[in-house]
Amino acid sequence: MKSNRLRIIFASGLVLVLAASACLYFWFSVPVGNGPAGPIVSGETFAQQWTNRPVLFVGLGDSVTAGFGARKGYSYFDRLVQNPTDEFQEMKGICLEKVLPKFTFTNLAISGSTSIELLEQELPHLAQADSNTLGIVVITTGGNDLIHNYGRTPPREDAMYGATLDEAKPWINDFEQRIEFMIQQIESRFLGGC
Repeated sequence: MKSNRLRIIFASGLVLVLAASACLYFWFSVPVGNGPAGPIVSGETFAQQWTNRPVLFVGLGDSVTAGFGARKGYSYFDRLVQNPTDEFQEMKGICLEKVLPKFTFTNLAISGSTSIELLEQELPHLAQADSNTLGIVVITTGGNDLIHNYGRTPPREDAMYGATLDEAKPWINDFEQRIEFMIQQIESRFLGGC
């Protein structure tokens, strides 16, 4: 009985040591990038106001637009709205808030969502804008339709991982039609254009 307890304690300790070692290894050995994410954007484009109209900036889609993994103020959506305080010198003042004086924004994106979920859960929250409001809408969707749940269930329309091309062809067609429908729905909510 005492030897069983010692084995359990030893095994538990070994598991904890291995888990801690793995965490430390991955924490310190995985390279992290630094510097700008792309080419420098010309500040000239952001030197003057773009429009005096009210502008609503909307984010729809999955974790990329929701900002999963980015700290507050550092997702691509947040950075389009406003520069973080420690922005790269070349990017300071290059954001929508700088050039759109009547600017509001909302991010309706949900991490892990598929295109079907965007249509059913996010799009209904996009209110009708008045006819003077210009819409700017950014969307990331489709990735989770491919990889969702990584094959833990048989392939289906919004979780195609493991599907053959023949199985996926009707789902690909449905995805295209769903995207077209989403665009029509978004445009219908911005009578002033988007």
